[in-house]
Amino acid sequence: MTVTVPDSPEMLVQAARDAARRGSLREADELAATAAGRVEQGTREAAQLANIRGGIAFELGELDRAEGWFKQAMSLAGERDDPVLAAKATTNLGSIAHLRGKVVLAGSLYQSALEVYLRENDQVGVARSEHNLGVVERELGDVERAADHAERAVTAARRTDDYSLIALTLLGSAETAVKRGEPDLARRMLAAARAVANLAEDALSLTEAARLEALLSYVSGRYGAALRGAAGAYQAAIRLKAPYLAGECAFLAAQTCRRLGRKRVAERCQSRAEALFRTVGALAALRRIELGLGA
Repeated sequence: MTVTVPDSPEMLVQAARDAARRGSLREADELAATAAGRVEQGTREAAQLANIRGGIAFELGELDRAEGWFKQAMSLAGERDDPVLAAKATTNLGSIAHLRGKVVLAGSLYQSALEVYLRENDQVGVARSEHNLGVVERELGDVERAADHAERAVTAARRTDDYSLIALTLLGSAETAVKRGEPDLARRMLAAARAVANLAEDALSLTEAARLEALLSYVSGRYGAALRGAAGAYQAAIRLKAPYLAGECAFLAAQTCRRLGRKRVAERCQSRAEALFRTVGALAALRRIELGLGA
């Protein structure tokens, strides 16, 4: 791929970040590699670039390489006394631990980052950290604590002008409501999340909303609607090149097909889910499938 390369190191770093946010990972990787040869060591740009390179590797499913970059970013940020950047790298290390099934470690890292964001009054960081902690508590089975974190995440997100972040936190609240057996609240949260995601033109959040709507149908016993919703969300996630989300949709479809007595289709859906989870190193999700844990 031929990439137009900006002149300054700062512009290179920004271009790599923008390409990664667009999902153009190969372009981002190329720009980041070029930037590495131009950015002066020990600068803020060097620390930012390490974090960006970690994010690119993470999205490519190269978790060992991502972990190395995030640790480097955290070290460089510490040397420069940049607590917010260090907290971002810490959060990213938490995400790796989370994918690998080290949920307690992930929670500890998310909590450390949250404490920094609270001191620095960084509402974006607070919202993301509270959201992540809500996911951790939900997976550990403490839905009450998960709900508290989700509520604080929404409150912090609404103090920002980041509509995608607001949608993310509302979706977290919706999933927690599903797990708590509160379908009416879940529907209200999903409707609010969809409205905000439409404003942000956030296709990924809209796809996650579709998955959660299918999950809500599943737990309500409406298996036909659940299967249609999961299949549609799966196709959307594939188009968006979001393998983890696609894997979650395929797994939900597999669980639904089993409820409908469609064993062969369930096996195909589960195989798709396993393959997708492997591409991003999602050991926790693979373990969930192996243990036969349902939606």
